[in-house]
Amino acid sequence: MGLQEKRILRSATDSLSRIAETKTEVASRLDSASVARHVQNVTKPNSPGATMKKAGVALIAAPDPITGVAGVALVASSFALKGKEPASLAHLAKEARKVLRDVESIRL
Repeated sequence: MGLQEKRILRSATDSLSRIAETKTEVASRLDSASVARHVQNVTKPNSPGATMKKAGVALIAAPDPITGVAGVALVASSFALKGKEPASLAHLAKEARKVLRDVESIRL
């Protein structure tokens, strides 16, 4: 092995070592609870329909008869919002596969 190859090898080794140290430092300073919350928001976004349904059931269960009307309205509107759910990564991947199949089926 020549002198030039040794220099290149040492430079690559030093670079990889610095990258590993930087990644270790970044990982040690991350707040795992915050990262987990953000990952969950991306993979399984909050559903306004589910929140409305929970609030509606809570209002129906309340002893006051007036809140039952509002609770039924919230539960009914949660079903109307079912088609307007936020897109998750799984939905995006499914749609991307569908588009790719459509593009592949086009013949020029």
